[in-house]
Amino acid sequence: MTEEQPAEVDYDRFLYRCPIATPITADKPKMTKKVYALVRKAVTTEGAKKKKALLKGIKDVTKAVRKGAKGLVILGADVSPYDVVSHMPVMLEEAQIPFVWVPSRQDLGTAAMSKRATSVILVKRFTEIESNFDKVCAAIEELNGEAAA
Repeated sequence: MTEEQPAEVDYDRFLYRCPIATPITADKPKMTKKVYALVRKAVTTEGAKKKKALLKGIKDVTKAVRKGAKGLVILGADVSPYDVVSHMPVMLEEAQIPFVWVPSRQDLGTAAMSKRATSVILVKRFTEIESNFDKVCAAIEELNGEAAA
């Protein structure tokens, strides 16, 4: 007789999660990995470095979005205090830029090859990562559709 063990729950991720973090990839671990892979590819690709295809940090991303930059915005859901990123979802919806929340800003910083945690990343579209970029954007649209339903 095998008893089913309850799945381990990381209570710290739920405890420190921002209450406005929707849509979040935490329920879909494969999607979270795809998002981190996209960020890592945007950092490591040689053409991306020259085009500055990745912007990190609340200040730089906010400035770029206000100036009209397009791309995909990834936010860490464990930002504390969350007031520092509370303006981002509204600003991104007005600019019609897709965005998604990932469970950990530490993991987001690691994916961006940074020693520090990163709260917000803007990945710009460019030819070397276009297929991955489109897949992640489609998955975000699907996630938004599930959240609205």
